[in-house]
Amino acid sequence: MEKRRLAFISTVICLIILLGCAVYAAGSVIMAGQGVGPVSLGQKKAQVTAALGNPDQVKSSPNDPNAQLLFFKSKGLAVFVGSNGAVIGITVQGGPWKTPEGIGVGSAGAAVTKTYGQGLQRGQGNITYASKGIGFSIRNGAVSQIYIMKREDDRPLLGDRLIIPGSRVGGIKIGMAYNQVAQAWGQADSVTSMGASKCTLCRYREEAIGLIVSAKGQIEGMVMETGDFITKEGVKVGSSRDEVVRVFGKGAAGQNDLIYEAKGIGFRFTQNRVSQITVLKPGK
Repeated sequence: MEKRRLAFISTVICLIILLGCAVYAAGSVIMAGQGVGPVSLGQKKAQVTAALGNPDQVKSSPNDPNAQLLFFKSKGLAVFVGSNGAVIGITVQGGPWKTPEGIGVGSAGAAVTKTYGQGLQRGQGNITYASKGIGFSIRNGAVSQIYIMKREDDRPLLGDRLIIPGSRVGGIKIGMAYNQVAQAWGQADSVTSMGASKCTLCRYREEAIGLIVSAKGQIEGMVMETGDFITKEGVKVGSSRDEVVRVFGKGAAGQNDLIYEAKGIGFRFTQNRVSQITVLKPGK
């Protein structure tokens, strides 16, 4: 009888341990397009700190002082909180976090493409799966960072966030009606006259993008001040002047600008780093 009781107790203890491991594993899951462990896209900052504690470091976005990047170094996470106070992106930099397929920081880079396919190459070693809401940085053959963002279908018009000179930025195309954007995103946060051109610059703070709109209501160009948008070669806000020249050539140089009129793209620099990218119709 005593042996049976001990066996029963041992079984219960093993079951408790297994259940504890299962709960821990479930709490460490990276869910594409949704969140990482206890942190989900759309949560408020207070909910994030309740789950993770106070951040080790807080940085304001250079394009929006009301947006913040919260670093939780001991957890291996960085959480981007938008100007509305809600989580709009999560970066996994280490820790126990893994996708349901078992991919985490340190996993073989080949496992990413084997699991998800080729994806969109966004510069050297960066792959994004916009329709799934997940991206990876791969360095020296291993995953170095994992990014969680809204799925493409949940981000009207932003799409793959790819910059195609002279043509489009994500799903926003030169020549399309501005009303299509206003219907998807609402009214712009600010509208500024551009003088003699009779165009207006309609800025959307959350998306960190400005739209150059003609008097006829057509989009004539886009102005970006965030590294979320990127060319297929990997050039984005934050890239060096040398990177731009290597990809696009010398261009027409101003004091702080490089303009590629024939290609339909221009770059503004602050301390030799891209601080603004403008896409226009070629020859404009």
